Amino acid sequence: MNELLTPKIFTLTGLVRDNIFQNKKVLDIGCGKRKLPGAIGIDIIKDAQADIVHDLSVFPWPVAPGSFDVIFLNSVLEHMPDVLNTMGELHRIAKAGARIIIKVPYFRSVDAFADPSHYHFFAASSMDFFIQGTEFRHYGYVPFHFKKLGFWYGWPHASKNLLKQLLKIFVHRFPNFYDQYLSVLLPVECVFWELEVVK
Repeated sequence: MNELLTPKIFTLTGLVRDNIFQNKKVLDIGCGKRKLPGAIGIDIIKDAQADIVHDLSVFPWPVAPGSFDVIFLNSVLEHMPDVLNTMGELHRIAKAGARIIIKVPYFRSVDAFADPSHYHFFAASSMDFFIQGTEFRHYGYVPFHFKKLGFWYGWPHASKNLLKQLLKIFVHRFPNFYDQYLSVLLPVECVFWELEVVK
């Protein structure tokens, strides 16, 4: 699995409608009623498309260790009371080399604050506490780590608008400047990560 999956899942026209995973085992966490095609869904909501009904704030999840090649969290992590244990569960149930695809509202987005069930807000460096080789990894909050394969402000595709695309290139090159200053004026709605599980 060499290519990034995030741009294939979040397509130019929205969430992918076909199963693009071939023989890979995929888990859609907090799948609701729009489960990723080809995935096994887990959710607390009984009338969701979930194959596994479980309260995700209760650990461990009813999933065997090393079960999945791809784990998908679409607007889920901000609802989790305990991000550290959630990331630990992702690491536990994933195979070595598995992909973790995360989409969350950006911390300056109206969407981040509009939903009263959101516990957490995310900036470009939020996952750095779990990613090998980053400046925040030395805090040692968790005994596991991931490798960062991709990060995107906003939708994970180039903009057809030249000015927007130039801005996108700039903010990805200078994420700290964007998070601290420029995002006050021009906030994106969401951020994405694609991580690889290291075991």
